[in-house]
Amino acid sequence: MDFSAEPTPPSPSVDYSAFDWRFRQLLEALPAAVYTTDAAGRLTFYNRAAVAFSGREPELGSDSWCVSWRLYWPDGTPMRHDECPMAIALREGRPVNGVEAIAERPDGSRVHFIPFPTPLRDASGAVIGGVNMLVDITDRKSVEAAQLRLNETLEQRVAERTQEMAETLAELRASEERFRLLVQGVSDYAIFMLDPNGCVTNWNLGAERIYGYAAEEIIGRHFSQFYSVEDRQNGVPTRAIETARRTGKYEAEGWRVRKEGTRFWASVVIDAIYDHNGDLLGFAKITRDMTEKRNADELLRQSQRMEAVGQLTGGVAHDFNNLLTAIMGNLEMLAAALPSGSPASRYASGALRAAARGSQLTQQLLAFSHRQEVRPQVLRVNDILRETLILCQKTLGEGIEVELRLAPDIWTCHADAALFEAAILNLAANARDAMNHAGRLIIGSENLTAGGGGDLEAGDYVVVSVSDTGCGMSGEVLARAFEPFYTTKEVGQGTGLGLSQVYGFAKQSGGGARIESRSGFGTTVRLYLPRKDGALPEQEATSEKPVDAAQADATVLVVEDDPDVRDMTVAMLADFGYRTLVAQTGPDALAVLRGQARVDLLFTDIVMPAGISGIDLARAARRLRPKLKILLTSGYAGVGAEAQAEGRAFPFLAKPYRPTALSRKIEEILSAGPARA
Repeated sequence: MDFSAEPTPPSPSVDYSAFDWRFRQLLEALPAAVYTTDAAGRLTFYNRAAVAFSGREPELGSDSWCVSWRLYWPDGTPMRHDECPMAIALREGRPVNGVEAIAERPDGSRVHFIPFPTPLRDASGAVIGGVNMLVDITDRKSVEAAQLRLNETLEQRVAERTQEMAETLAELRASEERFRLLVQGVSDYAIFMLDPNGCVTNWNLGAERIYGYAAEEIIGRHFSQFYSVEDRQNGVPTRAIETARRTGKYEAEGWRVRKEGTRFWASVVIDAIYDHNGDLLGFAKITRDMTEKRNADELLRQSQRMEAVGQLTGGVAHDFNNLLTAIMGNLEMLAAALPSGSPASRYASGALRAAARGSQLTQQLLAFSHRQEVRPQVLRVNDILRETLILCQKTLGEGIEVELRLAPDIWTCHADAALFEAAILNLAANARDAMNHAGRLIIGSENLTAGGGGDLEAGDYVVVSVSDTGCGMSGEVLARAFEPFYTTKEVGQGTGLGLSQVYGFAKQSGGGARIESRSGFGTTVRLYLPRKDGALPEQEATSEKPVDAAQADATVLVVEDDPDVRDMTVAMLADFGYRTLVAQTGPDALAVLRGQARVDLLFTDIVMPAGISGIDLARAARRLRPKLKILLTSGYAGVGAEAQAEGRAFPFLAKPYRPTALSRKIEEILSAGPARA
């Protein structure tokens, strides 16, 4: 590009007002590349951002912008000169918007951009030139990290250009209307001026798009109306303008209010503008809508927080399942060995039932941490509510009365029983806090045929309601009650997850959840579970005798690092009539398999120390002994799917397992055909 000629100086008779100078400053402060041409397409002006954009220092005068570098369409096809957006704008006398292009700089680097060429006309309407803004969109097509860097770069450029406004004031010579057209064409930023008192004096297209006000609605009004009532009461707008007046600049992020009353998260820069004599003319204000970026950041933080909680609960549940495996196994063998009907037998059976409830709690933890699949089944909610009553009373404490109002002949529904019980306990805990440990809780059930509407489809539902006599909720709290992490409790007293888990359970079950509440009149939460007819699941007997082993002379290699679980499992297998070998780690087990000892089945935990997991051990064992039968176990119920990896069908038994379940599983495996190599 050859731009050797300086732009023609303005006529001395032309009075470039302070208003004109402010627009010149705004133009130089913008991070977007801007240039103007005469009617023949020759460059007459450019800003510093245009130098950075083009990769060279232009000279004003002779060549046209369109042919001064190589242009391409977004797909890489070369762009002819007559296809250049600026050429079209000058030729056809109309603005050209929304065209993407790629420019190749002199050093070979390429930049994606969107031009916004607009023809300029004289008083008679004849085209006398054009103004173009080039918006670099390269970073928009990159990853989020690049987008963050771009935001920082843009903010830095705004700061640098603001500092340079006073230094470059005497260098700019362009008409007020030309700069007005340029600023009005910017739509991604709200750019407007304030007088020294903070009243709006002009308004661009970006400000209209972001705030929702037309220019005639807002010019002359104070900029504080963009702030929330709370911010105005706290003096935030006043501090912003005073900071800019005192230091020359104010930067901040916060909530702003649109014309229709909705809020958006804004990044704001306010710069003080002075004339040649140093007198304050007003303020230049640039606002960017950052709502989408803030929401994305918040979702990322929530996802990371949930992942951390999930890892913690999954690990705790795994260790607890190991304890329950040993407890339940020994209790069941004890119950089977004691005389039927004896006090000791009843005590053992009671302890076994308590351990089974502990197992259900671990299943809830595993489901929360996404390490266990939800297991819906046909259930009758009245039965579960009666069983849960004792746990609810313990959760609520002695100061709260609990009443069941269960409708007779309740329909069956389809849901995960453990998650349903957890939802009821969550609601009971919320009610306890709302009643301040004193009041009345009513748990009810009824059949309902709904006509649809809201979040419910038309159909039959079993409705479970939990009502309290607590403090109730305001309209604002009620509107957000189901939101994850939303809580009105003090820091450290609640996570805000309880009601969101209840809502998630109801939706995952195919139904919904609704809340009715008023401040001072208590709260009622209703769960809608779709009706599903079918047989109820059979309950496993707690003291059933193990099934006779099909291969009484088989040898089982037990691999388990927990000594209590290992000893209990060996004792179970001995009662079944199997011979056993034991190993604490994967390397110990491989040493046994490399020897001459007979092993018919390998029974191994999946999560083990010494660098070899149960799945790794199973694969290595199959290579050593292709016909070896294998059974995997773990307190992580979700790893059962991993046991099917790479096409190797490894059967899986979740902890805590009962003697009857272990006996059946081993007999089933030993009775099956040869193992798959």
